[in-house]
Amino acid sequence: MKSLVAIAVLLCACPLLARGGSAADFHLEIRLTRGERSKDSNSSTTVLTISGGKLVYRTISGRRLSGRAVAPREFTLTAQDQKTIIKLIMDRKLLRTASIERERDVPGIYRYFELSINAVVDGNEGLINIKASRKATDLKEDELYKDSIALIDQIYEIIHRFDKDLDYEPLIP
Repeated sequence: MKSLVAIAVLLCACPLLARGGSAADFHLEIRLTRGERSKDSNSSTTVLTISGGKLVYRTISGRRLSGRAVAPREFTLTAQDQKTIIKLIMDRKLLRTASIERERDVPGIYRYFELSINAVVDGNEGLINIKASRKATDLKEDELYKDSIALIDQIYEIIHRFDKDLDYEPLIP
């Protein structure tokens, strides 16, 4: 009977021991939307997803709800890539829930961006949302904005190893 209990305990513990703090416990989704509110409103959204050692890059653009999706691009990340991204998330304290929303600052045509970062590392989740005018240059000094952009820059640095044509246009020029 004791040996049966010992075997059962070992079988239950094996998945927990194997799980550890690996990159398998890591998921990240970043949505970058750039748009214009005017008579001919349009927007473009880039979605960067990291899960299971894969980075998927997708874009959707077009007028109103008739957007067109471009075929997603998939890249395989190294274990070091994932560790670097996880370390940046932890160092920049992006596993928190925080938001910045700036009101529309001018009448007429309004160029805006929306950024959302949903990160999960070892069961801890963070959700960052930033919405503002593309002219909100004072936002460049905000720590949450700077930390978020550092993460995006790191991911695009990895993407450029595979495809130099996929560029990142700054949210605030």
